[in-house]
Amino acid sequence: MTTRRRKPIADFVDEEMPSAPTVPRSVRTAPVRVTLDLSPADHRALKRWCNTAAAELDLPQVPLAFVLRILGKQLLDDPDLAARVRADLEQAGGGLH
Repeated sequence: MTTRRRKPIADFVDEEMPSAPTVPRSVRTAPVRVTLDLSPADHRALKRWCNTAAAELDLPQVPLAFVLRILGKQLLDDPDLAARVRADLEQAGGGLH
């Protein structure tokens, strides 16, 4: 009876074989869609605000999405606004209902 000697796995690996090609990471440039659920009352009040702003600015319309984009930028740029939102989050338990 002969015993077969097993080769170490390293003997099967070709050291000259290059590793899998890496794909360079690209920076995302396309906008990212965010979905937001609002209560009917909040939606109605925000749309009313947009309509009033449009009338005051003599614009045909002020889209709610544009207002929310501006608010998001202000949140990032205004430490006082960020602190107020943080306080509201803390009071609301992080927004998880």
